[in-house]
Amino acid sequence: MTTVLVVDDEPAMVGMIAALLGEDGYEVVTAYDGEVALRRHADERPDLIILDRRLPRLSGDEVCRAVRAVANTPILMLTGERGGEERARLLDLGADDYLEKPFDRRELSARVRALLRRATAPVRADVSASLGDLSVDARTHRATVRGEALDLTPTEFRLLAALLARPGEVVDRKALLRAGWPDERDPDPEWLKAHVARLRSKLVAAGAPDLANVRGVGYRLG
Repeated sequence: MTTVLVVDDEPAMVGMIAALLGEDGYEVVTAYDGEVALRRHADERPDLIILDRRLPRLSGDEVCRAVRAVANTPILMLTGERGGEERARLLDLGADDYLEKPFDRRELSARVRALLRRATAPVRADVSASLGDLSVDARTHRATVRGEALDLTPTEFRLLAALLARPGEVVDRKALLRAGWPDERDPDPEWLKAHVARLRSKLVAAGAPDLANVRGVGYRLG
């Protein structure tokens, strides 16, 4: 059964989300502060985390960073803040998606389903490509630099595969949004910016070919 960790310091909010997820067939694990959330994540290994920003002991931001340092578990952040700066900040933290409070129950369910689909979505089995010491093999869902595996989220892997399919060419933002979020009808461009930034930092750390932003157009690998 798919397990979702729900983290919020308001018992009524946790109860509402847990009931909704239970109706949708998910197993729910709960936590009411940041420290317990990290223990629950380590012990239960949930398939997805719904995480409020404002928590006692450790904030939601701190929990997000700590989880992202050790795992690629999809994270849906809940926030009371509004605006583009907040959305960009949450994605830069490592969140995969976000919802502004108050939110519609149906939208929460839809976003949970979309995140879980993206986390398990297969990449075309016949796609493999390389550029210098960097290579991807969709049959094994593996990306390597000089034979060493890169630790990528499923979304990062799909973005890298799309870029590596056209090495040296500019891949426009719309094409990358379709590749990274195939189940989303209208993916937010902010998602792309944050995920590409994390992918680029991993490529740089591994000594892979450079991933460049071509202003106003898209991105180019190599």
